[in-house]
Amino acid sequence: MARPIGEKIAAIARRELGNGACGPNTVDGGDYGDSCKNHHAAEPWCADFAKWVWCQAKVLHTGKLNAAAASFAAYGNAYSKVRHRNPKVGDAVVFGLNKKGDSAAHVAIVVRVLPGGKIVSIGGNEGPSDDTSKVSRDGPYDGTFDSFGVGAPNGPISGYISPVEDDMPFTKNEIRSLVQEGVAAAVKKDVPTQKEIVKLVKQAVQAELTTALDSTGTTAAKGAKAAVDADAALSGIITQLDNLKTQVAALMPATAPTTSTGTTTGTGTTTGTGRGDGTKTGTGTSRGTRAGSGTRASGSATTSPSP
Repeated sequence: MARPIGEKIAAIARRELGNGACGPNTVDGGDYGDSCKNHHAAEPWCADFAKWVWCQAKVLHTGKLNAAAASFAAYGNAYSKVRHRNPKVGDAVVFGLNKKGDSAAHVAIVVRVLPGGKIVSIGGNEGPSDDTSKVSRDGPYDGTFDSFGVGAPNGPISGYISPVEDDMPFTKNEIRSLVQEGVAAAVKKDVPTQKEIVKLVKQAVQAELTTALDSTGTTAAKGAKAAVDADAALSGIITQLDNLKTQVAALMPATAPTTSTGTTTGTGTTTGTGRGDGTKTGTGTSRGTRAGSGTRASGSATTSPSP
């Protein structure tokens, strides 16, 4: 799950401890805004540092901030609020704000809030001179409004300003997971919720099926029915073709060819007696031998007699 923006701000500030106005910072090796020019501190850069940290954490409306510590008070008046109590990690703590609100002595980032009202902060431009000043940690010290406690970088404390963060600090995947977990828990425990979800799903499906897909009024349901009807008609045609093929095959005669090869030899004797008008008697004997070989195919025969 996404880290709270205050923790992001505190972590970024901690990584910069010990760096000067001319860096290098741990993000891109550059400076904190306009903190450095020609290798020297260009201006008191506590606000440059605090603004840079907020920008790295993707705080909203940082265009309102500039190199003046008082710009954080103006930011608070415009977007969040300048609070006199209840400091939070990631807040800007402003010191020595004048009555007009257009000048302040210092600004730092709250990185820890302790029981009893003490805080720890990290600020830029803290040291004996601009060129020797560093990003430093201070505290714990008294975080009470208008106090200038031991260990504080400056004073008195004029108020706390919280950063304005994105209203949707979660990623899409995190949001999806949260929704899925919530729905699953509700469905598991609550029968009315189960019924309501089923009802909503049915309504959604019905809406999809009845929604026109084009200017002709065709819907998903009509399209599905047309597809089923077309499939049934195609199956019927295929069945008719199969039946027709079977009938045609049954009407065709069998014309399988026949081939035979052989040799025939025969011997016979015929004796006959006949009588007609008058008296005629005759006796005859016929004897013969026939030998031959031949081949017969498809109803035709060839016979070679013996000489």
